[in-house]
Formats: sequence, structure tokens, C-alpha cells
Amino acid sequence: MGSHLVELWEILILVMLLATQTILFATALIPLLMLDADKDPSPTTAQPEFTASGELKFPARYREWVFLSSGLGMTYGPAAAAGQNRPPMFDNVFVNPAAYRAFLESGKWPDQTILILEVRNSESHASINNGGHFQTDTVALEAHVKSASEWTFYGFNAGASSTKAIPRTAGCYTCHSANAAVENTFVQFYPERYQVAVNKGTLNPKIVPLPMNPSQLSALIANEPWHKSKSVLDDLAAKAPDANAIGEGSLNLLAYSLISAGKASVAVELLRWTAARHIQSANLQDSLAEAYLAAGDKINGLAASRSALALLEKDTSIPEARRNRVRESAEGRIKKLVQP
Repeated sequence: MGSHLVELWEILILVMLLATQTILFATALIPLLMLDADKDPSPTTAQPEFTASGELKFPARYREWVFLSSGLGMTYGPAAAAGQNRPPMFDNVFVNPAAYRAFLESGKWPDQTILILEVRNSESHASINNGGHFQTDTVALEAHVKSASEWTFYGFNAGASSTKAIPRTAGCYTCHSANAAVENTFVQFYPERYQVAVNKGTLNPKIVPLPMNPSQLSALIANEPWHKSKSVLDDLAAKAPDANAIGEGSLNLLAYSLISAGKASVAVELLRWTAARHIQSANLQDSLAEAYLAAGDKINGLAASRSALALLEKDTSIPEARRNRVRESAEGRIKKLVQP
């Protein structure tokens, strides 16, 4: 019995020694973990960090920050000519989370904001993709930092751990100063953040506001009297004739959604307005004919169907498959309408 007690006591001492060593090891490890945290800060607490010589440190975990937006093939200034003979490039914009949260509250960027612009090449015909573009390798990395209420640009070479500020004589400073929507940043290209700035009243009053987008126009036309919608359409066509919202395809789709919603008379007005801007479009006349019939107007439905067939012979913008569908649709409609 005594020998068993001795064995149990020895085991207990061994366990206590192991526990003590574990605690000592963990205590010694804490400073190392804190040192690693200093070198690689959490994305949620990230802010601009500088070397002793004033260079901006490269934020290695920026892809874990808030993603603001991505553009494809965007060009302005001297870069417009440089990108004409190559596939379009993507630009991805990230911002440190603390700055993002502050912007949502005020519509302004706080001090210690750092935005990263990541430029990537694009590829099109690869794997299962047969159209459009997807992103590939990184071409350039730039940072835009607000420190002591002053905005500064930085460009990182491949593999660089830090970089000097871009001289203030560079064109990026004057371009951003003159054209930025909020402070020195192109918030006009960050759709959700742009609306925040609109709501907070922080947009630069000197810039031209963005044209109405298809969703906004759709909501307007679906809920307002036609005369108000037409006034907005006329104004948009005068100020931004190439706006996606008033493109032939966008308005044609909107008209069909109006027909489905039981608003065929509004669809007729919308298609008449659109057809007046695209007088050679057989497809629009075919759609207009359907809208007329949905509104109970057989006479104008027949006339629009005949116009679609007449224009079809001259409208070279329609692919062959679509051309055949328009012809079959118009001819079938005419046949039904002219029967005794």
C-alpha cells in the first residue's frame, strides 16, 4: 500500500513540473507573438505605417481590407493612349477598415486613411470562358494616404517592403485635385460610397454628377407619370447621350418589364421615345408592336410590325439569328392581325 502512495506522489510531482514548464514556455512566447503582430497588423486595425526614413511600409494584407470597387479598361489623361493597343486592365481598390467605417458615418475620409490601387492584366479566351475578361497577374500597386490632413501618393515596385512618396510635381496630384468627387479620391467610381457622399452632402460641387443608372431610371419610370419620366429622359439624352441607362438595349428590356407589370401603355411611350432616337432599329419596332398589342392597340401594332419588316432589310446591326426571330415575330403578328 505504501509503495502505491509513493508512485502516485512521484506522478503528481511530474505533472506539476510539466505544467510549470508549459507556463514558462507560453510566457516566453507572448513577446514573440506580439512582435509578429507588430510586423503584420490585423486588417481590422490597419493604418499607414512608415519607416524611420519616412518611407511608406507595404501593407502585405491589404487584400483583407474593404474592397471598394473594380474598373475594367478605365483610362484618362496620358494613360488613355498608352492602353489602346493592349487588352484592358482591371484596377481594384481597397481601403483600411477603420477609414471605411468613418466614411460611412460622415461621407469623408479620416486621417490615417490608406487606399491601395491594384492594377492587373486581363485575359479573355481561356478555360471555359468565351467572352468578357477575367483578372490575371499584378501589373502595378499604388497607395493613396491621408496623413496630417494631406494626401500623398506612393508607388510600390515588385517585392518592395517600403517606398518613397511620389513627388508632388507628378500629374496624379493635379488630376485628383481637379476631378475627385470627395477630397482627393475618385469616389465617383465607387458606386456604394458615391451614394453615401450624395446623402451626406460631401460631393465636390465642381464635378459633374454621374448620370442616372438603369436601376434609378427604371424605378422612376415605373412610379412617376410619363410626362415627368420623359422630361428626365430628355435631360439625360442632352447631358449624357452615351449613358447606359438610355441605351437601346437597356430601354428595350425596361419596356418588357413594364409590359409584364401590366403597364403596357407606359411601355408604348418609352419605346416610342427610344425608337425616335434609333430610327433605323427594326428590333425596336418589333418590340413597339408587342407593346401596342399588350395595350390593346391593334392598328398601331400592325403598323409597327410592318415597319419592323421594312427596316429589317437595312438594319445591319442585328445578328442573323436575331434577324430571323424578328422576321418570324413580325410576320406571324401581321398574319394574325389581317385575318378577317
